[in-house]
Amino acid sequence: MAVELKPIKTKKIYEEIVEQVKQLILDGHIKPGDKLPSERNLVDSFRVSRSSIREALSALEMMGLVEVRTGEGAYIRQVDPEKVAASFSLALTLEKGSILELLEVRRMIEIQAAGFAAERATAEELAQLEKNLYDMVERRSTWENADHNFHYNIARATHNNITIRLMDTIKDQMQCLIRDSYPKLFEYKYTPDLLFQEHYHIFTSLKEKNVDRAQETMLDHLKGVEEVILNHLNN
Repeated sequence: MAVELKPIKTKKIYEEIVEQVKQLILDGHIKPGDKLPSERNLVDSFRVSRSSIREALSALEMMGLVEVRTGEGAYIRQVDPEKVAASFSLALTLEKGSILELLEVRRMIEIQAAGFAAERATAEELAQLEKNLYDMVERRSTWENADHNFHYNIARATHNNITIRLMDTIKDQMQCLIRDSYPKLFEYKYTPDLLFQEHYHIFTSLKEKNVDRAQETMLDHLKGVEEVILNHLNN
């Protein structure tokens, strides 16, 4: 009987660091407001490279677990322990085939949603999307949260309750998948400015009520993010 064996995935160094920090939060050893050791001390403690520490801090910040303050260091944020325990878990348990299907469904929903939002978005809804863009620039929330809010608010701007429910259905899986891949966005292809520009082009298309361009810019953005996610899964 032929048995299909799957290759073992080696956990990346930064993921090991992230898991240790998460466990320290869950165990109550570090609490909201606590400052993490300096980058140099973390390098010495974990015996890893500076780039691995920076990658881990970037991941923790994108997950909303820490706040990195320029010139001050990294601080633990106020978080829900259940969300800490759940982070990464869903994305890591999804088979690659399921992830491909999830990304396809996201395209089905969000590209069409962008078109309808271009036709139907109110001035208030456009103002909210503009605020989401401002949050990305000012880092008033994590990139992950600002990104999620931007895409979700486009779905809301369709004024189609089924579309909104469909977004709710895939929300948790997409958030875990994006959260896992977020650090790679800035390593593999994107800079924060480039990622912002893609969202800005979507927004201007909606504001100009250009249906075709709204769908095109959304597709271009989703394809770019998908490329990073699939590259991450294959490595």
